[in-house]
Amino acid sequence: MLSSVIPAGCWDLDLATGSLALCRKSRAMFGLGTDSPDRLTESEWTSRFHPGDLPAVREALAASLVQRAPYAQRFRTIHPDGSIHLVLGIGRPLEYGRRPCRFVGWNFDVVSTGDMAADWISAHPEAVSGEHVFSLLPSTAEAERPSALKYPPEALLERAEQILRVRRAREQLFSRAICGEPAFELLLCLYLQSKEKETSVTSVATSAGIPYSSAMRWIRYLVGKGYVERTDSRSDRRVTCVELTPYARAMMDEFLSIR
Repeated sequence: MLSSVIPAGCWDLDLATGSLALCRKSRAMFGLGTDSPDRLTESEWTSRFHPGDLPAVREALAASLVQRAPYAQRFRTIHPDGSIHLVLGIGRPLEYGRRPCRFVGWNFDVVSTGDMAADWISAHPEAVSGEHVFSLLPSTAEAERPSALKYPPEALLERAEQILRVRRAREQLFSRAICGEPAFELLLCLYLQSKEKETSVTSVATSAGIPYSSAMRWIRYLVGKGYVERTDSRSDRRVTCVELTPYARAMMDEFLSIR
């Protein structure tokens, strides 16, 4: 079996329902535990993709369907701890009654697999169009750092603090009504407080300089968008705590890496 030789896992996408079946090794590449379901709903598996890569994955799948050609796409997945992993997916559509009904294929852990993935693809040209796949396999130097981050976490925290200082100065020069962006202010403050054990709504509202009632309204909005999660305080059940989701942390990491 391929999966017993190199770090690769199989996948099966149902085009009618959008659900995705993943083997144990593929689930690990998506940051899913061994006790997770074998088949994920469309919203469950798309939430694991880096938001910057999901459109390209959808486009590549659609092109494969239209052209009746093999699919190959490199993408990043976001794990629950916020870490980002590089994966290469290959596959092909299967037809039933002359109509595509499923996509099946393999996921390769690019960093762990290294040259073994290229060797296997060379030996199995029937699996996928080789030239396109080889262009998606990074060099060893690139594979050593799969994350989109170019800077250490300390540098990103320093940049977040710098942005907050600039925003504070801007508000002193102009009115808050002109330049106020409370949702992003809350995201910045939560990012800076992410190393704390718990962050209460009151604490983050104070840090952002936003009235508690307004902070609650914006937090509900951010929760609905998948950027923030709410939990009860472990020390005081009457207190509501908030933190960034892994998705939001990856977005903030990428934003703060921009120069």
